[in-house]
Order: sequence, then structure tokens, then C-alpha cells
Amino acid sequence: MIHTMSKNDIFIIFTMDCERIERHSPPGGPENWQLSERAIRGFAHVLKENDLLATFFIVPENAEKHRVLWLELNGLGFELAVHYHPQSFRDERWRDYLGSYPYKEQKNQLKEAVKDWSRALRMKPESFRPGNFSANNDTFRVLYELGFRQGSVSVPERNIPEFRAVWTGAYPYPHHVSPINRLISGNLDFFEVPVTVNRERRDWQGKNPLELRIELAELKDHKETIEKWIRHLVEREIPIKHVLVITHNTFDYSNKSNKMRKRLEGIARYVYEIPEEYGLHPIPSTIKEIHLETHRRCSSSEKVVHN
Repeated sequence: MIHTMSKNDIFIIFTMDCERIERHSPPGGPENWQLSERAIRGFAHVLKENDLLATFFIVPENAEKHRVLWLELNGLGFELAVHYHPQSFRDERWRDYLGSYPYKEQKNQLKEAVKDWSRALRMKPESFRPGNFSANNDTFRVLYELGFRQGSVSVPERNIPEFRAVWTGAYPYPHHVSPINRLISGNLDFFEVPVTVNRERRDWQGKNPLELRIELAELKDHKETIEKWIRHLVEREIPIKHVLVITHNTFDYSNKSNKMRKRLEGIARYVYEIPEEYGLHPIPSTIKEIHLETHRRCSSSEKVVHN
């Protein structure tokens, strides 16, 4: 991305969590590998038609199964990143959520996941998202030490202790996180890009804000979330503005009559239309690109850091 960032820019990031098939994925997944491929290809096709980009968060087994597809999409400008559920990794020996494990165990698991993912795609991953957004105070340190430099780890205001996913009070804007619980300098940082939510509406028995998750609500609801969020960003004069959309490889986005496909198409149009009403310039981006662009603009003393 070659661009001089201004206060009127807003980054538009689409993301997809790509699981392995349901019978080998206790947290959920596509019915079969054929559906998985249709979901991924259809999603990418709609985004390319609208000059949009995405970061695909991919579990290691999916990286292996769809290797050719992933390399093709990477060549088209999409970012390939790591997604990880302990419960659906290898032989499913780990039964709890990532945030349940202490530093050493998290690092051991994720080191093996990175090994499998990198072997499948012949590249080093730099971005990460945990399954169910499960994390604890050790997670960012582990990610940084394993070479990750950015990710989408949080859902602001999610409060689901059974997932070890408690993000009440979390900073909702893109920001640098200290990996060692102190102020950072230079390039020693992890850049977090939270999922966009509507904090005025709740679901899952009140445990979660309404996420900009395609499958979670109707198009009108997502438009409301996007419009309210953009208005909030402008009124608060947030320096790094973003909208982040999420979905999964469990819906047939290749089918033009599929309701999820239609929602995706509606969101893809709206993320261009509504920012312009607020005088903003939409910038299609990946997680890595928003980090690089922010780094170009900010000196180390200007970075927004949250521990």
C-alpha cells in the first residue's frame, strides 16, 4: 500500500476465520472441505469485485488442505494469517480455550501450530487471531516472542468467561500492545486491530456486543453498526479509524442466492458509501497493511500503547 495517511482515512478490513471440518473441530467448522473451499473462493471473489482486501485467519489443518488455493489468494494481495483453537489442533489432545493456559503451555502449543502452518504454506506468519477470541495476560507476550507482529485478538466488551474471553473495557481502536507489560520503543510492538461492534446492542444472553459478524445479524443491523461506529470515530476524532468485518468458512459465499453472500455484497457496498457521508476516505486494507501504514506515520513516541 503506497499512501500518505491522513485524519480523514478509514481502514476497511474484512476477515475470515478458516476452520477445519466440523467433525474434527469441536468449536465448529464447515460441514466438509468442499464447502470450505466454496466459502473461501466466494468471499474472495466478492471482495475483489469491490476492490476490497481481507486477512484470512487459517487453522494449520486448513492451511494444509487448501494450500494451492491459499497461495493463489496470497498472490492476489490477500493476507494469510494464523487462527488457532487448541480443541481442534492435530489429535485434539488440548481440550480447553487458549486463554485457559499459562505462558509456557500457550507458547508450546502455538509454536507447534506455527510449525505446521509454515510447513503447509512455506511462509512465516505475522498475524494472529485466537479461536473464540480467547486470551489472557500472557498471550500477547507469547505472540510477540513467536514472531507475530499484529493481529485481531479482541472483541471489545465481550464477556464470556467460559471461553476465557473477557474484553470488558478493552481499547476498541487499533493500537500497539506492550508484549512485556511495559512501555515499548522502536519496532518492539504488537499491533492489535479489534473487531468492530455495536456496544449499544447485546446478544448471547447479554455476554457479547453485536459484532460486525456477517452471519450474526441482518444487513440492516450491520449498516446500523457501521454507521454508529463511524459517527463515533468522527465525533471522538480517533486518529486511526477502522471498520473490521468478520465471518467464517462455513457459508457458501460462492452461491449468489445465498443470504450470507447477499449480506456480504451489501456490506461491501456500504463501507464505501457511508464513510463518504462523514468526509472520510475508505482504504481497503489487511491487518498487516494497517500496521505498516500506521508505523510509517507514527514515530515511536507517538504510538498509542495499551498494556
